[in-house]
Amino acid sequence: MRFMQSQHLDDILKPDELAELAQTRSDFMSFSYYATSTIDSTKVPAGTAPNYIGALGAKKNPYLQANEWGWQIDPQGFYGVLMDLYNRTGLPIFPIENGIGVREHWDGHHEIDDDYRIAYHRDHLQALKDAVRDGANVIGYLGWGLIDIPSSQGNMDKRYGVVYVNRTNHDLKDMKRVPKKSYHWFKRVIKSNGAEM
Repeated sequence: MRFMQSQHLDDILKPDELAELAQTRSDFMSFSYYATSTIDSTKVPAGTAPNYIGALGAKKNPYLQANEWGWQIDPQGFYGVLMDLYNRTGLPIFPIENGIGVREHWDGHHEIDDDYRIAYHRDHLQALKDAVRDGANVIGYLGWGLIDIPSSQGNMDKRYGVVYVNRTNHDLKDMKRVPKKSYHWFKRVIKSNGAEM
């Protein structure tokens, strides 16, 4: 809103609409978390609209690993978002998407050994447990996802699921569902309420 006011765009902010918004209350805060990004402020011209800062100032954190799409793996960043949202809002927090996309292929016989997915979720769930220990009211966790589905760009190559779906972008094959190693791991985690990770 400050940016809109500084650019003389605040005439679209109608006082009665802002008053109506001010009366609303959320029951909880939800968010999706996959990776963190860092910004190099020297790359961002003064007066840049907030929604362009990330694209203009993006810089990789040299201390983090990334998947092949460049998404940096940062469970400590997940902890930071949980704590920040809770401390700023005082509302219960619900991460509704959290996962890692990886290119995977099934040989038709053997279980997919996706230890990288187990490590990703184990580290992020530990960060969640640490946030709860430190006072955040976290009411749930949704790992993304149960089965491999096309990504938001319609690409089947980037797989998030703990169950492999036997298809590609252009060949539906037999669409067989095949549990990966992470499926059995998640089952134990859920059954033990996070005690077995």
